[in-house]
Amino acid sequence: MQADTRAVERQVETIVTRLQAQLVQSDIRANRDAASAAYEELEALRRRIIEAQSSDAGSTESQGVEALLTDASRKVWSLYEAYHQELQHQLEWASSRDYE
Repeated sequence: MQADTRAVERQVETIVTRLQAQLVQSDIRANRDAASAAYEELEALRRRIIEAQSSDAGSTESQGVEALLTDASRKVWSLYEAYHQELQHQLEWASSRDYE
């Protein structure tokens, strides 16, 4: 079964659009968790695509789909890391405060 590049693009767009909607409505922790969930969805999609294309791994379409998923995964993971670092910074700041 060969993955249709347009279908994969639409799935990636759906995941990213849903993530963007969640990011504007949440706090840092929820944003980090939403980015993590989106990353997991992209990785699950990648695994399904790779399994479906195992016999057609060298094709141009396969390489394009892999590049699309890799790029989207990296961007979403970068968001996750940024929110995680900000949350860590806030927790460290809060724990270092002297309360009298």
